[in-house]
Amino acid sequence: MRRLLTLTALPAAALAVAAVTTPSGAAADKTAAYGRFGFTTLGLGPGPQYGEPSLAIAPDGKHYAVSTPGSDGNHHGTAQVWWSANTGKSFTHTYFTSNQGGGDSALDFRPDGTLLGADLEALNTDSDSEVHISHDFGKTWNTQGSKAGSEQDRQWLAHTPDGKREFLVYHDFVAEGEFYVESDNGGQSWGVPHLVNDPSQAITAPGAAIAPAPGSPASLADQGVNTFSGPMLIANNAKDFYVVYSISNLESNATTSSGFPPYGGVKGLVVAHSADAGQTWSNKYAVTIPPDVADPSKEASVGTMFPWGFLDSAGNVYVVFGSTIAEPGSDHYGYYYVVSTDKGANWTKPRRIDGLAPGKGAVVFNAGAAVRPGVIDVAWLQKDTSGLGEDTGTFTPWFAQITGATASHPQIARQKITTVPNHRGGVCIQGILCGIAPGSADRSLLDFFQLVVNPKTHLAAIAYADNGQFAPRAGREVVFAQQTVQPKIAGAGTSKTARKTSASGTSRAGSLANTGGTPAAPIAGLGLLAVVAAGAALRRRRLG
Repeated sequence: MRRLLTLTALPAAALAVAAVTTPSGAAADKTAAYGRFGFTTLGLGPGPQYGEPSLAIAPDGKHYAVSTPGSDGNHHGTAQVWWSANTGKSFTHTYFTSNQGGGDSALDFRPDGTLLGADLEALNTDSDSEVHISHDFGKTWNTQGSKAGSEQDRQWLAHTPDGKREFLVYHDFVAEGEFYVESDNGGQSWGVPHLVNDPSQAITAPGAAIAPAPGSPASLADQGVNTFSGPMLIANNAKDFYVVYSISNLESNATTSSGFPPYGGVKGLVVAHSADAGQTWSNKYAVTIPPDVADPSKEASVGTMFPWGFLDSAGNVYVVFGSTIAEPGSDHYGYYYVVSTDKGANWTKPRRIDGLAPGKGAVVFNAGAAVRPGVIDVAWLQKDTSGLGEDTGTFTPWFAQITGATASHPQIARQKITTVPNHRGGVCIQGILCGIAPGSADRSLLDFFQLVVNPKTHLAAIAYADNGQFAPRAGREVVFAQQTVQPKIAGAGTSKTARKTSASGTSRAGSLANTGGTPAAPIAGLGLLAVVAAGAALRRRRLG
């Protein structure tokens, strides 16, 4: 979500004064291998910065890096970094500093092993990212970063397979558009911004809230002032590029169902596609929600914060997301994915991933990556009883491996990553409106976590925020989780292990399950309201 660019709007995490403790990797903050996928967890050390951990793995499969936004009491204007040289068995804490940094952070290991770290300069008048470079896998960083982009919200890094082109893709919080900037020298300098959802390419019929279907052109009229940015995806051919983002619709923006017009809830997931390496783009819906003009409160949502997309090596495109499709009007979000096998021209119907019963529990946040064609790993946070915004219950991180993911009847094997919960009570997904809008005011986890598949072992690694303080966690910290067991995968279809159904949560997934749901959708920040009302471009941002 975006926040107003004022000191009073900065998150508590960004203003914290407690020093980050050096992560020890001590046995006291580890958990042993658990479940069919053998997940181990390791706390990276208590400290004030733990929300929105980004995770990257080097091409050698041995070096890992985790970052979080925000300064600590000793080093202001920094991004926090934890690096590992032993496949995540232990980590050491470091940081890099930008003049006005401490905002959103992102990491990217390039093909040559160079690590880039982007730090959003929260108070810089240009509101750009400062990109720093590490030539020793995150241990040390160059002191002078390069400026990339302007007027940014959440930013993500990506590169072509050969590394000759590096990208920073982001949401412009004044123009309300999806942009990218490019570097052709490994992140040392950056070009001018390019617009992904150009009106000449994006705004066509059906346009304003006329129930567009998946595969139809996205509508900037529906988008209004609501855009939530996902990553840029680059295929192995270095020609097919994708940018994932989500938007509202005109009807929800114009009603009070969201609580704060014109900031309606998320009603569509969009995937922009370029078949010519970024020169031109088409923007099409992957998931849509038909408007309910009679009673907008009965509409579903298709977003619990940022949408997440990824590709497999065959070029299939996946999007994972939280949604109330099965139970509109409730606070019970389910976890879903859609896939396109024809470069975003057509999409499957949403397929349920979690195993929650109707009217029970909720999920939040989206993470995923491909293991091989048709086999994907995904992760999310889940509580089993109360709704997303209810300040009862506890959240625990979950993982699933989906085989035959492009087929009509995929197989889903899922488990808790650990038995240790990572959060108590509800989660708010309404950005700066948390504490104003109905429901939980707790946004302490911030807005996402990440999953990456190791390029050598093909096992999943996950970094997530933990402030539950359940034993053995000593405090609020980033937790690193790692898969240690890979059940046999029978091709890209189904496997014997994936066909079993058990209490641990393995099931067959076909058409939409009759579970989950809620209308308490993410809502964009308030900054552009001043633009609309006063004609002035008030800078907005989600710092953290």
